[in-house]
Amino acid sequence: MHTHAFEHRGYEIVVQPEQNAYGAWQARVSVRRADSTVAEFRPDTVQPEWLAQEEAVRDGIEWGTRFVDDKVEASHRPM
Repeated sequence: MHTHAFEHRGYEIVVQPEQNAYGAWQARVSVRRADSTVAEFRPDTVQPEWLAQEEAVRDGIEWGTRFVDDKVEASHRPM
């Protein structure tokens, strides 16, 4: 199982596909600012189960990009 890393809007999204005891695939996702080794956050989420490893990776990437987009948008909203 390979780790997949992508950069999106200054954040690094890392997706690690894992197969559970029932043979289904899930993606473990971590997100951190690409320019920082200190400020790291790991979103806790319930990931859906997939029949193929590629589906889990795709879902993890999509989830990570949505998470970043929501975080970036929230930081630009006026208070």
